[in-house]
Amino acid sequence: MLSLVFGFSRAAMPADELQNNINEKQQELQLLQGQIQDLQNEIAKRKKQAASLQNEIALYDLQIRQLEVQIQAVNAQIELSNRQILETEIEIKKKEEELEKQKALLAETLRLINEYDSISPLEMTLGNDTFSQFLDQVQYAVSLQDKDRELIETIRELKAALEQKKIELETELAKQTELKTELDQAQNSLAAQRAGKQAILAETRGQEKLYQGLLNQVAIKEEQISREIFELEVSVRRARGDKTLPPVEGLLRWPMSGILTQSYGNTGFTALGYSFHNGLDIAAPAGTRIYAAGDGVVYATGTGRAAYGNWVVIKHTLAKNGQVNNIYTLYAHIRNFVVSEGQAVRAGDLIGYEGNTGNTTRLLYGPERGYHLHFTVFDEDGFDIKTGAYESTYGPYQIPYGYTYNPMNFLK
Repeated sequence: MLSLVFGFSRAAMPADELQNNINEKQQELQLLQGQIQDLQNEIAKRKKQAASLQNEIALYDLQIRQLEVQIQAVNAQIELSNRQILETEIEIKKKEEELEKQKALLAETLRLINEYDSISPLEMTLGNDTFSQFLDQVQYAVSLQDKDRELIETIRELKAALEQKKIELETELAKQTELKTELDQAQNSLAAQRAGKQAILAETRGQEKLYQGLLNQVAIKEEQISREIFELEVSVRRARGDKTLPPVEGLLRWPMSGILTQSYGNTGFTALGYSFHNGLDIAAPAGTRIYAAGDGVVYATGTGRAAYGNWVVIKHTLAKNGQVNNIYTLYAHIRNFVVSEGQAVRAGDLIGYEGNTGNTTRLLYGPERGYHLHFTVFDEDGFDIKTGAYESTYGPYQIPYGYTYNPMNFLK
């Protein structure tokens, strides 16, 4: 039983007590969600302050606290889900028992009907002393027929209700599996945030001057890398010319819910080496789920702390009017991905979780400002992946690059 996995007892519990437990757990969950919102507001205030060691440590502390409360909330959701599963299982058992009872009544009714069907009208007439008794027997036979129809309808309704409850149970069980995954991700994020805080303290020995020097050093290195990406894509555009794929609105779905913070085209982030932004930036709370924008196959994945950080590329095959074209979608700066190279995916499949890995605006504005998904659409002509040319502060890195399209031309 799933209850053993999540540690919730299946011991018998009165229905009223079970409902009270569900209500209490829902109230606890609301309080925790309120705390998470308060912490998000505090983080938003901190983001507006200048980049400094003190501010970065404070942001780490807030993020750690937020994740701790988030873990509490997920655990509360799991407990609530356990209670709702138990409630559904009790209802299923009741309906199964009622169904068996109605089936037994139907069997008895059919037996009586069969007995009456075996008696001829003459035998029924002769078997009664008065005409009134005969009419009573006829009426009873008719009532059995009506009862038969009522029981059949009741059984049909019970079966439908039972199937619905089983669907609800399967939905709740699937929800628990997702909650367990979310819990694991939150725990991993918590460990990463704690490690990040310790790393920055170790690198700077708690001194603001060393922190600013480290910030400048990393920013310079990453500016070189972003410039490299830009120059690679300029060379592809020059070689490819004006050959373009016509826009197909609605071909792709949005890969993540959030706020569009940077559009495709010219950008103001010259401090990071950009004069042209090759995709969309979508910002959301750390760890927001990222989904495949369309059906396809995972073409490649990469990990690292430079350039695009952790990324996934999916290849999509488009067939229209007898012509076949391929495009590639890039999902960059993600915290971690849950797909592998060669894996087939459908639009809406989970592929990873939002993060701020690689070269993001956290370099200028602190560790929390940079959480976002960078989403790019490449044409197949000229698309490639190469190892970066510069010596990164964080080691080797790979760059997916090519002829890019405005993703808005394909999104619905």
